[in-house]
Amino acid sequence: MQVFDGIRVLDITRVLAGPYASYQLGLLGADVIKIEPVLKGESTRWRSEGDAALGNIGMSPSFLTQGSNKKSLTINLDESLGQEIFLKLVCTADVVVENLRTGSMAKRGLAYENIVSVKPDIIYCSMTGYGQTGPKSAYPAYDSVIQAATGFMSITGTPDSGPLKSGPPVVDYAMGMAGAFAISAALFARSKTGQGQYIDLSMQDSCMALMSSVLTAYANTGNPPGLRGNEAPSKSPASTTFQTKDGLLAIAINEQHQFVHLMQAIGLSDILNDERFNDAAKRRQHTELLRSAIGKALLQNSAEYWEPIINQMGVPAARVMSIPEMMVSPQVAERGFFQGFTQEECGLDRDIRVPMAAFQFKDGGPKLRSPPPRIGQHTEDILQELGYTKEQILDYSDAGIV
Repeated sequence: MQVFDGIRVLDITRVLAGPYASYQLGLLGADVIKIEPVLKGESTRWRSEGDAALGNIGMSPSFLTQGSNKKSLTINLDESLGQEIFLKLVCTADVVVENLRTGSMAKRGLAYENIVSVKPDIIYCSMTGYGQTGPKSAYPAYDSVIQAATGFMSITGTPDSGPLKSGPPVVDYAMGMAGAFAISAALFARSKTGQGQYIDLSMQDSCMALMSSVLTAYANTGNPPGLRGNEAPSKSPASTTFQTKDGLLAIAINEQHQFVHLMQAIGLSDILNDERFNDAAKRRQHTELLRSAIGKALLQNSAEYWEPIINQMGVPAARVMSIPEMMVSPQVAERGFFQGFTQEECGLDRDIRVPMAAFQFKDGGPKLRSPPPRIGQHTEDILQELGYTKEQILDYSDAGIV
């Protein structure tokens, strides 16, 4: 048994953040019904993303990432009859999660106030760029725009490069995780009080949460962080990325004993007797000198050679790997973060692998049960469950309602 067995989630989301939130609930057993536009489905399905073959059949990598363990129901929510069907479905649900622009659900008569009138204990999660309040509440947003709006970009990059966004869409996935956590907390509270909840979740707040310590430092000191590049917040001279004989090595040091152990590991024990490097404050005064010594020592061998030696001394260090290298690494394989379906199971021209949740349970943990659905794959089954006849469903289909 999984923790969310028996919980039904109505997923009116698109792109990455919203679908990722509902995917986390689906991994833990929730019955997730993805509500998609009639015929065309969610737009993210059709992205090419380096493989036009998948995008052309509505199974883009972005959609595959968070499409498993979901059913697909197509409804035209712009039509009154479609809205009526949705409200009937709401009566069977525990959670509604949507990430349309602020006010979009209200225009369709499907805002929280409308939903709670037919299902008083519903958990309703609205995910938007800037939240339901404030002067930007109606603004559209994507990950990169939020990185700019929150100052995230202003501390990513170097003085030479200028502000840069992060490589992966970290804000989308941070928001997805925050959404799954908020919904889980609301479900737990409902199990104790019987009361539903409205959740106002924004990309802006999710991104700021990723910068919590940075923002706390500025709020209480008035000192802006500036572009950091590969520098650590501590500005420790030994905490950065170093070139080795073969490859780059990232090292992170925050404690005195870690510095001592690094010097011992790379053959620089003599430095420990130099008063210029006695403590962190003095080391920061001689950053270039210390980094030059460390860099020269590390150039004697490869990053792959140094990584285990330094870690065995209790110092965090990692070779900078490419995505292909990471995907076949023994550590990733051991954790089982990627799971998937065979070609026969998913009905595609290949086996697929997708990311799981970022945690494991001893019992009843995250699990893949079904592959990402085709557009409207479960429409007839779900509508029949609601009491609609095959004839009615056919009529609605002909009219473009489902």
